[in-house]
Formats: sequence, C-alpha cells, structure tokens
Amino acid sequence: MASSVNSCSVLNKGQRIKCEECGITLEVVEECKGCPAEGCNITFNCCGKDMNVT
Repeated sequence: MASSVNSCSVLNKGQRIKCEECGITLEVVEECKGCPAEGCNITFNCCGKDMNVT
C-alpha cells in the first residue's frame, strides 16, 4: 500500500502506520464504519515525511 492514504475505509484492523525516521508506530484498532457522502482525505506524516502503511 502507498504511504499516503486517501481514505480511512482502506485501512484494516491490525494494520500499522510507521515513521521510518523516528520509529513511532500507530495501529488501526477499529475499522472505518463509513464516511459521509463527501468522503474523507487523510495522510499520515511524521518527521516531515509520509508514514508507511504496513
């Protein structure tokens, strides 16, 4: 998966989002239950760079 995520609905429970610079890691603990009609646009950035979704 690309490092930038454009919609929370593509994230699955248990996936991790990690900064390769400092090592901080976020974990998806609950999946998206659906966004409003206009949807969402999210990115994860840390240390000035996109974080990697694994």
